[in-house]
Amino acid sequence: MEAFLHDHVVSLISLLSSEEIEMITKVNGTRHELILEGPISEKTAIFDYNISQATEVDINMEKVTFINSIGVKNWINWAINLSPRCRVSLRKCPYVIVNQVNIVQGFLPHNAKIESFIAPYLCDQCGLEAHILTERGKDYEYATETHPKFARVMTNLPCTKCKGIMEPDFIVEKTFSFLSPKK
Repeated sequence: MEAFLHDHVVSLISLLSSEEIEMITKVNGTRHELILEGPISEKTAIFDYNISQATEVDINMEKVTFINSIGVKNWINWAINLSPRCRVSLRKCPYVIVNQVNIVQGFLPHNAKIESFIAPYLCDQCGLEAHILTERGKDYEYATETHPKFARVMTNLPCTKCKGIMEPDFIVEKTFSFLSPKK
């Protein structure tokens, strides 16, 4: 039985790591809109996509499923090589991407902002998990020289299954640490 499980786990890992991310692109002058779907890994198309002339890159990550260690390394190299005049907006980031931004130095390009991300919520009564879109300007804002950062977490969110109250399934201060300027 143990050998059977091992073979199936290895097959699943091989299947997941062989998946390629799909990337849809739209270009309007020097503005590039990228939509990513699937895992971010060594095979991710964004790392080979030429944006050297771009002044604005908008990346929708809503359908990104995970990021592996090689994907993190390649993402940092990609971020380092961006033109300093290029502004990057990350939209609908899965929570795993927000974690990478907060944990890995250099993951977020210097001229980049997280415009929205998917925050995990959990109902303590029935265990239902929900993923709520959290948006810049409405739910949080970056610190500036004249204004402090702010983050508003949804409270009293009713559970759709049992009508209990859903709570954030994350540590608020840690999750929103990307709002403070890096020193």
